[in-house]
Amino acid sequence: MRVINGLRAFRNELSKASQMTLLEKLGLGYPKTRVLHRAAQVEAAVAGLRWPVVVKPNIGGSGAGVRKFTNIEDLRAAAEGGELAFGMDSTALVQEFIPARRQEIVRVEVLDGKFLYAIKIHITGETFDLCPLDICKTSDGRAVEQKSDIVGAMCVTEAKKGLSVEGYDEPVEVRREVEAIMREAGVELGGVEYMVDDRDGSRVYYDINALSNFVADGVGTVGFDPFARLADWLEAEAGHRSSRELATAGAR
Repeated sequence: MRVINGLRAFRNELSKASQMTLLEKLGLGYPKTRVLHRAAQVEAAVAGLRWPVVVKPNIGGSGAGVRKFTNIEDLRAAAEGGELAFGMDSTALVQEFIPARRQEIVRVEVLDGKFLYAIKIHITGETFDLCPLDICKTSDGRAVEQKSDIVGAMCVTEAKKGLSVEGYDEPVEVRREVEAIMREAGVELGGVEYMVDDRDGSRVYYDINALSNFVADGVGTVGFDPFARLADWLEAEAGHRSSRELATAGAR
């Protein structure tokens, strides 16, 4: 059976700790990270980290459970008050908060493990829910809160929470790095997000997704319809599988 984004991709999708380990293996930049299994470990974990820090569940998404702390007193109070989210695997990460240069992050989408397009998301610095699909508005200004709301013409140049999205011409070296990340993660279809650390100009990867959130107005934003390319690829993969099955049946 042909499975897109199989077991290895699924495992990496579920664990942010595994993603940081993968980035370390590839020698790529990522937020300095410590792994926690109980709240009592958090004070020791932040030793040597630059403030502010964020604490997030190892399994999560769309900013769920992510907390930012600017000092040890507030972090200690949250830990003692049971306010830190550890998620379904009882694991959390504490990371240095990365100040994004020009308040921008970049999401790169891949198809068949290859670069498809990149978008630049302009952020406010006050939200961790950065999904470009969830922030767009319809052409009449109505915020799109759920995927089921997606209808005809969309506008992704305006967004809730002060966010906006635009197409981005990704440097070649970043495309190579993203494709290497996806090969290592076993992801054929998905996205990688990164930002530039405003403190030193380094590129920092922070999220690997085995799911794609294509921009609603692909033609207007990146110059083509990514859904059409996805459909073509899926059709081709299904055709290859059918051909192989017929050849195997004929050989019996």
